[in-house]
Amino acid sequence: MIGIRQVSKKRARVMRQEKALIQCLLRRCGGLCELCHKPPDWRGLSKDEIKSRAQGGDPLDPKNCRMVCGRCHSNRHGIKEV
Repeated sequence: MIGIRQVSKKRARVMRQEKALIQCLLRRCGGLCELCHKPPDWRGLSKDEIKSRAQGGDPLDPKNCRMVCGRCHSNRHGIKEV
């Protein structure tokens, strides 16, 4: 029988930090997209990093993250919507 793998202590700590960060960002944005200031579409809000990890950004820094709607997130990553 295959069981569920345990989460490492380090990964569990990062998951707790991410959860706290998202709660902080949701309070800050008030349920609206931080780019277009509109309510989210059916995809909801998601965390977006202003400066990517590859560019040296910290994914757990509230100053480097914002909550964006699905439309803005797609546009930010260059995905054209139909």
